[in-house]
Amino acid sequence: MESAGGRSRLDLTELLILVVGLSVAGLAKGTSGMGLPLIATPILAGVFGPRLAVAIVTIPILASNSLLLVQGYRKRDLLRGIAPLFVASAIGTAIGTLLLASLDQRTFALLITIMVVIFLARGDRLLGEDPAALRARILGPLICFVGGVLQGTTSIASPLVGSYFHARRLAAADFVFTLAAIFEVNAIVQVIGYSAQGLFTPDVVALGLLGLVPTLLALAVGIALRGRLDPQRFRQFIVALIVLSVANLLWRTFAA
Repeated sequence: MESAGGRSRLDLTELLILVVGLSVAGLAKGTSGMGLPLIATPILAGVFGPRLAVAIVTIPILASNSLLLVQGYRKRDLLRGIAPLFVASAIGTAIGTLLLASLDQRTFALLITIMVVIFLARGDRLLGEDPAALRARILGPLICFVGGVLQGTTSIASPLVGSYFHARRLAAADFVFTLAAIFEVNAIVQVIGYSAQGLFTPDVVALGLLGLVPTLLALAVGIALRGRLDPQRFRQFIVALIVLSVANLLWRTFAA
């Protein structure tokens, strides 16, 4: 198979890197509901470049979120009342797909970092105790909109969206299901947007489908591990992933 960037065929080392990277990413996704693009996108970008890496990883993202939604379908009542978050997130993702090649990544990365730091440090006080309060109703869609733009341009929305729901102090299963639902909507919008731009060439689709095998196998392991984590350990794991996500975003933006 030729690489999506038009190079010669992938060698064994590159394929192993993809398989191992997507396995680790799937494990993180199954455990926490986030982390797949955080880990997988930089690995794929090293082989294909950032733009095609974002397109390739969209396929495992779509499939893994679908599996998490099926696995946690009994939690579907959680989605009632958060339609504005879905709408804002979808609009942001659509805009992000159009800005994929032109967004000022440095300014965007700095803004995201500042917002994540605020939510990790003071998110619970900023949102308050009542999810129906005016400030929560305003901040929720705003965060999901910006997170959607981030997912459309980089495939990584977890810094903002994850920190927002972390501040809401959801139980582990509720956290994972809610994030999977939002990221699934974003991924569907990504597929439509990238298809319109001609990013889903046969090679890109083939690599995305190939990546499903290690991703979904590791995802199942992660789901099993999640049940063994107590609530405090789960929250610590989420904070660690969010911090890693922001560090990765800054490194990719300023060290590139």
